Amino acid sequence: MDHRYLQSTAAHMHSITIYICAFSLSILAGCAFSASTPLLPVTVPQIVEMSKTGVPPEDIVQKMRDSGTVYRLGASQLAQLQEQGVPEAVLNYMQQTYLEAVREDQRRADYNDWERGTGGYYGSQ
Repeated sequence: MDHRYLQSTAAHMHSITIYICAFSLSILAGCAFSASTPLLPVTVPQIVEMSKTGVPPEDIVQKMRDSGTVYRLGASQLAQLQEQGVPEAVLNYMQQTYLEAVREDQRRADYNDWERGTGGYYGSQ
């Protein structure tokens, strides 16, 4: 075989290896960045402001859903928000976030309440 051909092939393989490594690193860096970027909560004052400026309720709810914020509000707070112009759909979603969080906490507590028995795991209730 020609010596120049072997050098060319080796250089080509080296280039491919570098491209593969660079591509893999960029994917891993992207995953690490997206996993470590925390979502900011949507605050109650932000919700009031969005409502007053005419942001559609479904857009407000989507922002709250995307943020994963849980709202623990009492009846008087919900009434005040309604007086300030927060749409009913948004208020309902705010209540729903708390109910779902309570259910999830209970589910986790139930899941962790298992003991190892001779034939497997059994609830200790």
